[in-house]
Amino acid sequence: MHQYTRWLMILLSLSLFSVGCSKPSEPDVKKTKAKASFENRYNDEKYRVDKNAKVEIGIASYYANAMNGRRTASGEIYDTKKYTAAHRSLPLGTMVRVTMLQNGKSVIVKVNDRGSYVKGRVIDLSWASAQKLGLIRAGIAKVKIEKLEKMY
Repeated sequence: MHQYTRWLMILLSLSLFSVGCSKPSEPDVKKTKAKASFENRYNDEKYRVDKNAKVEIGIASYYANAMNGRRTASGEIYDTKKYTAAHRSLPLGTMVRVTMLQNGKSVIVKVNDRGSYVKGRVIDLSWASAQKLGLIRAGIAKVKIEKLEKMY
């Protein structure tokens, strides 16, 4: 029994020594950048509702992850973590506030693509935008779309 305890103490000492001598792990740059882009939200204080634009109400859906990394109609690369959307007729680069009527949550997105091409849908949101609205589980929801203008 004494020999068993001795070997156990030696093994424990070696493992503690190796842990103590290991260098601390460095932060994963990819994860840090991904989190930063997810935090890249458009600030409500920089925009106001365009009084001349009509409010649109309709059904919204969101892009599948399969689109991630593909080019949008504006030439930008689609990123699931950015607040963007596809709309059939609004000019590319237009900022809009999308409000989910069921829960009152809203998000500001930039129109950078064309769509939705599914009958009855007015806008396709990026995954991050849909997540913020609480749209992921339902997949589609009735929304209000307000065109915004930048405040100077």
